[in-house]
Amino acid sequence: MNLSTVTSRAAAALVAAVAGFASYQHIYDVASTAGEHVSVAAVLPLAIDGLILVATLAMLDDKRHQRRPRLSARVALVFGILATLAANVASANPNVTARLVAAVPAVSFLLAVEVLARTGKPLPVVTPLAGLVDQPETPPVDPRDYAEPIGPVTPPPALTAAKPRTSRPRPRSTTSAEKVARAAAKLPAGTLAQIAAKAGVSESTARRHLPSPTTPVAAATPINGTPVEVSA
Repeated sequence: MNLSTVTSRAAAALVAAVAGFASYQHIYDVASTAGEHVSVAAVLPLAIDGLILVATLAMLDDKRHQRRPRLSARVALVFGILATLAANVASANPNVTARLVAAVPAVSFLLAVEVLARTGKPLPVVTPLAGLVDQPETPPVDPRDYAEPIGPVTPPPALTAAKPRTSRPRPRSTTSAEKVARAAAKLPAGTLAQIAAKAGVSESTARRHLPSPTTPVAAATPINGTPVEVSA
């Protein structure tokens, strides 16, 4: 505790003592005029002004332990303030000036108790500005450097379960030569017209696609009931 703190606390204590003495005398006079016993009138100021001090200390203890001020302490503080003001004003002569002067000791005592019991709040810590200190420039941060790697993408179950469609090979169309060859094989003694009709082609097409140009085929018109073999 430095000298400034000791001096301020001593000055506040002196003000509280003077104001307390004046308030004590006013309350004593009011109690004596009201017909109280001398001993009661002597200790009544201590009960009223002391109640203010007790309530203030109780509220400070709650604040120190991070609790809400108890209701009894707040009620005691309000009652002590009203009682000491009423007693000090009642002791004065019935005029405005006298009553204002009589209220000064009570108010001074209340403020002195608050100064002695409470402490100021600490100032916020001020950090030095970044522009006042030369700092090395840092390269800009690329957010992609800190991005989490993306794993393999798993397709949905519906896509994995589906089987690829397989196209059936279309049957190869039979050529005219194959048709003529098959018809000729089925009708070895058939005429050119019969082979063409069996293969479903014209006679010229059948003649062109016969298996062998030297293969004898029956003539279209038989002679005397016997087919005439002609070369295709």
